[in-house]
Amino acid sequence: IYEEIVGKDHSSYAAPLSNLGMLERSRVLESEAEEGEEDNDASSAQNQDEDNVELETLRDSNTPEQKTKLSALERMQLNESAIEYFDEAYRIRLSELGSNHPHTIQSRTQLGSAIAAAVIAERKGRIGGLIEGELRKLKQSKEMKDPKEMEAYIPEAIARAAKSTSSSKLTQRRWDAAEEHLRGALHTSCESPRGESVAALVYLPLGNNNKDGNADQASGRSGLTLPPKKDRSLSKKQRKMAEKERKREKRRANAIAMQQSAAGGGGVDIGDTTDGKFVAIQGSASKVTTLSAATAAQNLAVFLKHYSDWVRLGLLDANNKDPSEKAKLNRVIQEARHLYEAALHVRSQILDSHHPEVVASKFSLAELLDSPDATSIGFEKEDAIDSDRANALREEILTAYNVEEKEEGRVDTI
Repeated sequence: IYEEIVGKDHSSYAAPLSNLGMLERSRVLESEAEEGEEDNDASSAQNQDEDNVELETLRDSNTPEQKTKLSALERMQLNESAIEYFDEAYRIRLSELGSNHPHTIQSRTQLGSAIAAAVIAERKGRIGGLIEGELRKLKQSKEMKDPKEMEAYIPEAIARAAKSTSSSKLTQRRWDAAEEHLRGALHTSCESPRGESVAALVYLPLGNNNKDGNADQASGRSGLTLPPKKDRSLSKKQRKMAEKERKREKRRANAIAMQQSAAGGGGVDIGDTTDGKFVAIQGSASKVTTLSAATAAQNLAVFLKHYSDWVRLGLLDANNKDPSEKAKLNRVIQEARHLYEAALHVRSQILDSHHPEVVASKFSLAELLDSPDATSIGFEKEDAIDSDRANALREEILTAYNVEEKEEGRVDTI
């Protein structure tokens, strides 16, 4: 209908294209989530009695059948379809609305995320067969006959397989294209902020800073004691006064954000941190002030997190003594962490604590902080990047949804 009324090159036509792309991506994500749940439940399903299994099969004829499980090939086709929709939407919006428009930025970050997801899915599909091939090569070269002897060479086989998945020129070009779109969307959204904004994050929280009451100082919002927006304990007059003060605060935050952006951002002396508990935010993360920029920062952080996982696999080879690989991994992890923290800061200031985007940022950041630190890879005991901060974020998620953990280990929702 849009095509017939406004034409293919009209900006209104880009909206349904973007929606179709998100629909295809949601089907892929849903299928991957269901597959993960089936893998987790596989062991418990095998322990069911045969009588229970037979009763499961005796369904009523009127009961609708379950959805057909998507294969890896079907998911890949849906990903490619989403890329086409996002690419067309981005082309139209870039031409009609300009590169600085929020809708154009949204289409560009969606396109970059879809391309990255396609590359990651392709690598995951290939790595299993590549590991088996590397194990066969090692078995022949080491002339081993006992399968148990091969267990010691599994990390080396995984490292070789991970490196070979990155050797394809086509894969590398698509990976570079995804990174270019994600970084471009973040740069544009930071340099041309649109919509409601807050002061940029100044320091990187370390550990559980909330216990010391330093969260406001880390976020650059110390001294602000305004009540919540929907505080019904206040009178109507008090709420009006609070709303006026909130608007003044937002204007001050916008002015501070623009000053930091003009100054280049991130120009904070680490020596000025509070008792060494905070590290200055670096790079583009120091300029994230709007929800649009937070979304772009979150997507780029997810991209970097996946990239760090592949770099980490390549370091499993004990024969790899190149220190530059660990330094590269550390740079990627730190950039992803700064971006996650910046996105979480903006979303937490504007959105409610139980909002899906706030929860997604906290969950993703906790997963990153629980991964092994680059400097401890290869040692017998691998230390997490910041397990205290990760646990604090998970507690905040449970608190936002009013979840209490019982002593018996059960989790109940109030």
